[in-house]
Amino acid sequence: MMRWLPLALLCALFLALADFFVKLASNRISASVGMFVYGVTTFLVAVGWVVYERVTGRPLLATVPGVWASLGVGLAFSAVTILLYVTFARVNVSIGSPVIRLTGIVLASLLGILILREAVTWRYVLGVALAIAGVALIVLR
Repeated sequence: MMRWLPLALLCALFLALADFFVKLASNRISASVGMFVYGVTTFLVAVGWVVYERVTGRPLLATVPGVWASLGVGLAFSAVTILLYVTFARVNVSIGSPVIRLTGIVLASLLGILILREAVTWRYVLGVALAIAGVALIVLR
């Protein structure tokens, strides 16, 4: 069935918490220092995870394309973090977060369709239209 769904919902919870904490910090720390704290934290969590997998005997896979794609992830999330601090210093999280996330969802899914050749269905098109309408409704409240 959909064994991935609980993981996706947990991921969404942590994404919401990240936005909430960035909003709490955005007027209390400069974006550069906030980004630094974020970077140190993610580095320490990553080191812990790699050490745990190494100690428990799990294989550590790294291919050249995987490393390049992971560098892209790091650069993209770095930009997201900086822009979240700057954005949330200027707008309520109840407006900024849905606009950022819904627009990001639509753009990511379009990349999946255009570059990865993922399928397009009428339900997908309806979902994209509803997401775009949702962004408009949130911005124009």
